[in-house]
Amino acid sequence: MPRENRFRTLFIAERASVLRFFGRTTGSHALAEDLAQEAFLRLAAADIGTLANPGAYLRRVSANLAIDEGRSSRRRRLTRAEVDDLLEVPDNAADPEARLIAKDTMDRVFAALAELPERRRQILLAARLDGEAHRTLAARYGVSTRTIEVEIQKALDHCVRAIID
Repeated sequence: MPRENRFRTLFIAERASVLRFFGRTTGSHALAEDLAQEAFLRLAAADIGTLANPGAYLRRVSANLAIDEGRSSRRRRLTRAEVDDLLEVPDNAADPEARLIAKDTMDRVFAALAELPERRRQILLAARLDGEAHRTLAARYGVSTRTIEVEIQKALDHCVRAIID
């Protein structure tokens, strides 16, 4: 029997079986069609005349394709939680009320900072904004680290009271 006839006969005899196999393993009719086509393309590329059992070869190719698809789908498939996280896009634009509240709060903080004694304000800003170590500040101002901690705490308390009031 000529090569084309063997392939056509095998295609007609096995196509439905191969489609069912891929449908079961992938759960997708469209993907099953694609994989079945790939399996038959690989069979067509082989020399059917030299194959002892072309049907067994087709089943082995199909099984290998299913394994490969399973591996690649596990790598790219997202979990339900990952999909939910991706769909939850935060709204970075604050509403007008939130912007007004934030502006008012910042105005209060700046006013409270302006009311602080100069040394206390400098210590607070150096420690909190510039990240300077308490030990460095203590050496600069000629006081103990405990005094630096007290100055920072008093400055923070003053700012908090200004925000709350």
